[in-house]
Amino acid sequence: MDFLRHMNMKTAIIGAGPAGLMAAIEAAATGSRVVVYEKLARPGLKLLASGGGKCNISNVLKPEEFCKYFGRHGRFAIPALELFPPEKLRLFLEQHGVKTEITDGFHIFPVSRKASDVLNALLTECRRLNVEFMYGVEVKSVETEAGHVSEIVSSAGHVSVQKLIIASGGMGYPELGGGPSGYKLAADTGHRIEKPLPAMAGLTCSDAWVKECPGISFQDASVTLDLPKFRKKPSHGELLFTHSGISGPAVIDFAGDVSELLEKHGKIPFRINLFAGKNVEEWLDCFNLWQKDSGKKLVRKLLSQQVPAKVAEALCSLAGIGEDLAAAKFDADGRKRLSGLLTSLPLEIDGAESWKKAMVTRGGVSLKDVDPHTLESRIVKGLFFAGEVLDVDGPCGGFNLQWAFSSGFLAAQPGSISRSL
Repeated sequence: MDFLRHMNMKTAIIGAGPAGLMAAIEAAATGSRVVVYEKLARPGLKLLASGGGKCNISNVLKPEEFCKYFGRHGRFAIPALELFPPEKLRLFLEQHGVKTEITDGFHIFPVSRKASDVLNALLTECRRLNVEFMYGVEVKSVETEAGHVSEIVSSAGHVSVQKLIIASGGMGYPELGGGPSGYKLAADTGHRIEKPLPAMAGLTCSDAWVKECPGISFQDASVTLDLPKFRKKPSHGELLFTHSGISGPAVIDFAGDVSELLEKHGKIPFRINLFAGKNVEEWLDCFNLWQKDSGKKLVRKLLSQQVPAKVAEALCSLAGIGEDLAAAKFDADGRKRLSGLLTSLPLEIDGAESWKKAMVTRGGVSLKDVDPHTLESRIVKGLFFAGEVLDVDGPCGGFNLQWAFSSGFLAAQPGSISRSL
């Protein structure tokens, strides 16, 4: 695009999250006049909450490998990740005063472990580039003319624009800005919407005993969705029992899959190894020692030295082990049942937690209607999408934040819109 023509272009961006802010910076840096519409009174609230406020911005994977973690839609994300990969994000942040580090060989965090430092760097650069912000303003509709975006109508009035980037995010955490507004704008302009479902959230469970164990956690559990397609892909990490089911890093990445599966099935079977490094044979050896060295002690009491008492009580009940059973009388069948539960504990999952606790949304603007090389709509020229509003989602580990930054960067490029001016 001719630079002077781009200087006169007005770019509107809906959403002041990481995708919208990165888009604003890149659009303004290449000469566009930029205005960002944010329905909340402040920008970046979800970014501030990411990673418990510590902000795992990305990871060390190269684009091809990185995008595999987005599942069936991974290839769509490759152009954005290749244009703005993790190393380029790290360089950008360092140039703006935020040093990052890799402490475990994989995850990338700001050295300060403060999401606020990342947000402040983005906002400082926006101010330097004279990006205009409209806080507390919601965009109601998008007008088109001859197949090209022409105007937006907001609670603050009508504004003519040459380019519009919808980076309004997903449905999760409504108090931090989540909601359906971006999907409605996309649908109203002819785009298909894949049903939004909660992802990266805790799971709800119908097993009554689980609700008796809220707050109990296991630091290194292995969790498997017990269906043919998923049995070879267990998740490892902390498992937390909640008032309604299970949560924690070992669980939340399953939420998107569970949400989809529940559209077809009533309940989803899971299997849990409470100690990922311990197998059935090791537990049987442990039980033999109980019988040899502590024969007079109750099995429940001995088990409660290995797991919290509430869980020990539940496991013994599930295994049919009486309250007064001594280790000396712990027979082979009982040992087999208990070791099986400790290593492959069955749970029936009946849902994902509500949008109030869903960190990511599965679903959104159909990728069939968007050009992956520009993120421009295939239906309306001059209309672009970035971040979570698109039907792209990944697991924990910096995948979703990197996608937000990379897609915002790509959507802001001058690119194909020049053909429509």
